[in-house]
Amino acid sequence: MSKRSSIVAIVGLGSVQLVSALAGEAVDFEGDVWPILEEHCVSCHGPEDEFNELRFDSREAILKGGKSGEVLVPGEPEESSMYVRPSLPADDFDIMPAEGEPLSKEQVEILRRWIAAGADFGGWTG
Repeated sequence: MSKRSSIVAIVGLGSVQLVSALAGEAVDFEGDVWPILEEHCVSCHGPEDEFNELRFDSREAILKGGKSGEVLVPGEPEESSMYVRPSLPADDFDIMPAEGEPLSKEQVEILRRWIAAGADFGGWTG
């Protein structure tokens, strides 16, 4: 196989994997969503700090919302600030997380897909 056909094969395989990752399998809360929340959200919205009375460290707390109301509307990502705020442009004052690096496009898409599919927490309670 020539170098060019190897590159085409790799690019083709990557495209297949990306398409199946974006359109295929269900998003698992514990395996896909929780690691994002734990890494990017819980430091400001958890047991150590309840910024705006919002916590992301338990199912009950996420469903309760915070000072500004609910953050999760199962089945409605565009109505869920836990999706909308991380998807804002990096220079937007309201983007979350407020500190550190913004979520990657892939992480934002995981949140969108999880919420759109009904925001199933599985057996996770936090």
